[in-house]
Amino acid sequence: MIQLNVDFNLLTKFFGITPAKVHQYANKDIDEIMKLEAAQGNTKARDYKKILSDPDKLLEIFKLTNVDNKLIILQNMSEGDLDDLLPFLEQDDLAKGLYFFSEEKLLAMCEDLPKEELIGIVFEKFDTFDILTLMQEDTMDKFLMEPKAERKYAQNYFETLNQKALEQIMVSQLGEDYRDKSRDEYLESLENMEENTFNRFLVSMDRHAKINMIGNMVSQEQDLLLLFKNEDIAKPMEFLMKDDKIKLMKNLDTEFLVPMIQELPVDLTQIVLTQIDPRQFSEILARDFQDIMQSVVLFSNSGL
Repeated sequence: MIQLNVDFNLLTKFFGITPAKVHQYANKDIDEIMKLEAAQGNTKARDYKKILSDPDKLLEIFKLTNVDNKLIILQNMSEGDLDDLLPFLEQDDLAKGLYFFSEEKLLAMCEDLPKEELIGIVFEKFDTFDILTLMQEDTMDKFLMEPKAERKYAQNYFETLNQKALEQIMVSQLGEDYRDKSRDEYLESLENMEENTFNRFLVSMDRHAKINMIGNMVSQEQDLLLLFKNEDIAKPMEFLMKDDKIKLMKNLDTEFLVPMIQELPVDLTQIVLTQIDPRQFSEILARDFQDIMQSVVLFSNSGL
C-alpha cells in the first residue's frame, strides 16, 4: 500500500471529495471516482488529469522535496522507467551510486571502459611510469614488438641519453667491444641495426631500461598507450581505497556512469534516483507518468 509523507488527504484537499465519499469510493478506480464527481458538478474532478499534468501542482501535492515521497513514486515505476530517469541525474549524484558496488566491481567496470576514457581517469592520479612499474615484462616486450610502436620513438629516446648511459646499455647488450666509444658512434650503431636485430636489442634490455624507454616513447606520442590492454592501464587503481577510486570515476561523463548504475538492483537504483531535482522530477512525472500519479493519488488516501 502506498503511503506518502503528506499531511492531508489528497482526494479531499485537491479534488474536493469529502472523507465520507472517499470511503464510498473504496472499490473504484481513479477514473470512475472522477467521472462520478464530475457528474455531480465537481469541476476539479472534471479537470483532474489537467491537474496531474501540471508540474507545479505535482510539486505541491506530492511534496517532492521529500526524499521518502520521491522513493515511493519511484517504487511504482518499471525497471525501464528507472533506467530512462538516470540521465537526468548530475554526475556527482550518479557517482554516489558507485558506493553500492564492491571495490572489485568498481575496478572491473573501469577496465570495461573505452580505453580513452580509462586513460583519462587513471591519469588524474597516476602517470605512465606508475603504470609501467606494475606491468609484466612480457607485456612491455609485446609493446616493443608492435609495429605501431614505431622505431623512430625508440631511436628518439636513445638520442636523449648521454654517452655514459648509452655505453651502459650497449655494453650490457652487445659486449665489451662497445666500451669507450663516443656517443655518436653508439647512436650510429643503433640507427644502422637491421629491424629484427633492433627489436631483439630492445626486448633484451633490462626492466628498468625498458620502463624508461617506453615512458619516453609515450611522452612523444600519448596514443601509444592505446596499445596496452585496459587491465594493464587500470592496474594502479587496484591500490586505491574505495573513496579514491570513486573520486576518479565521478569525472566520467554521464554516458559512462549511467550504464554502471544500471547494473545495480532495482531497489538500489531507486535510492540513487531520489537525488533527482524535485522540480525536474515533477516535470517528468507530469509529462510521462500520469498513470502512476493517478494510482498514487488514489491509494495514498488509505494511509492518511
